[in-house]
Amino acid sequence: MNLKKTTECERTKLESFLDKFQLPNVFKKVGLTVLVLSFLLLTAIKFIDNESLWVRPLLKQVMLIGLLVISISKEKIEDELIQTLRSKSYSLAFIIGVIYIMLQPLVNSVVDFILGTNAQPDNLGYVQVLLFMLLIQVGFFEILKRNR
Repeated sequence: MNLKKTTECERTKLESFLDKFQLPNVFKKVGLTVLVLSFLLLTAIKFIDNESLWVRPLLKQVMLIGLLVISISKEKIEDELIQTLRSKSYSLAFIIGVIYIMLQPLVNSVVDFILGTNAQPDNLGYVQVLLFMLLIQVGFFEILKRNR
């Protein structure tokens, strides 16, 4: 069997598999609405004294879902350039996310030293890291898209 033919067949299968994970363009607005509403509710809850313990984590999860929906929604014109820009934005988000994870404990220690506090080291939660990475991906994708 021809190696080039096999490679082309596998690439086509992979692309069709990845296309199934993309949502139609209209979901960008849905994701943005979910993100903004959950952020506003999370901000409003800061001013409520006796909130339930489950509300804040739930709203963070909803924000994560909103960002994910925005991230995997197609553009109006989905061509190879858009796919390349999306791929680059995911790569940048991953690299910046790893740097963030590595530097955040150091930054916390320096700030604690400057302020003279002796706080317990904070473990970064998975929601915080995923929110950060998805925000970076969506932001860089929009920047790359506008500067093409």
